[in-house]
Amino acid sequence: MRTMSACGARGALRRGLRCRLAVGLVALVSAVSCTTPARPAPALAGAPASAQSPSPSLPTLHHVGLNSVDPERAIAWYLALWPSARRTEVAGVPSVQAEMLLMFHRIARQAPGAWRHDLHRPEEQSPFWHIGAFVNTTTLLERLAGTEVAPLPLWISPTDTVGTWRSGLAPYAGTLTAAQLATAAAAPPRDGGFAYVVAPDGVLFELTGGPGTREALAHVHFLHEQPLCAANWYVAHLGFALPPVRDSSGVEHARAPHEPCAVPNGEAGWPSLERVGTIRQPAATVRYGNGSMGWYPRQCTGTRCGGERRLVRSRGQVLDHVAFGIRDFDARYATLVRDGVTILERPHRLGTTRAFMLEDPDGLAIELVEIP
Repeated sequence: MRTMSACGARGALRRGLRCRLAVGLVALVSAVSCTTPARPAPALAGAPASAQSPSPSLPTLHHVGLNSVDPERAIAWYLALWPSARRTEVAGVPSVQAEMLLMFHRIARQAPGAWRHDLHRPEEQSPFWHIGAFVNTTTLLERLAGTEVAPLPLWISPTDTVGTWRSGLAPYAGTLTAAQLATAAAAPPRDGGFAYVVAPDGVLFELTGGPGTREALAHVHFLHEQPLCAANWYVAHLGFALPPVRDSSGVEHARAPHEPCAVPNGEAGWPSLERVGTIRQPAATVRYGNGSMGWYPRQCTGTRCGGERRLVRSRGQVLDHVAFGIRDFDARYATLVRDGVTILERPHRLGTTRAFMLEDPDGLAIELVEIP
């Protein structure tokens, strides 16, 4: 199947394939600064309508932590990509404040988990898949002009050898399995879609959205062994919420825990960063106070990556941890300890507040920060 991307886009893609960035670790932090007042994080594009207004009872996205061999270089890149952001400092850590706060912890040598162009994935994959932004990708090439980077190739079928640079340029609509591709109707290029670039230190960065998307540098995406079980765990232990369900009259009701939650993976689909396609089912979503986040299954299953490759712990990886603000700090800590949840760091000072770090069942490091 041949790609229907324009010649100009194809040329930009080929130039992008020649683009290589130094790899290491970066640190991201959220929309709530411990030392500097931050702009409130907007509702995330694509979140359920009921999740658009912050709920005081739910945790709120606080920060994402990355590791970087050169924080100033990383900061310059993000500011070029997102001109409305600004440089700041949080608890002594150089940071970029946008719709979420990015904190860059300096390290001496490159951390694992950086993007590998030859593998089309990191060599070691943790549950922290990528960060990103919501933006109209139709004009993405113009936005990337000053960043010295071009989009990664997206493969549009199992036999594709050319690739395209955003999903809206695939010659069919949606994400399709190999069987569906065989009978897919041709579709002209569409506005928007998803695209990926490699940020400094080898961070995989997704840009997604169309003409009506409200711009926000506030996107996080994860992988889990059993996404539906992970969603149940986040609700039970961390106070997140499952998206509501609607009855036949359109009224929303609370969703019951996923049961069963351990279900087989679906078939891979395209467009995809991986030539073998992306496994997108089962997928799960949980809501927090100022947005939502989703999970796909672990991608290196069976023979897809030359053999089974389990998820590694995110602590110490390029994408190190994600943090959420909570108000029931002491009670939450006591409950997690009582329930046997793995605690990585006991309560400690973080700027003018307190924080502790735990680990979810698949090894994702999560910092909980006290919100007065």
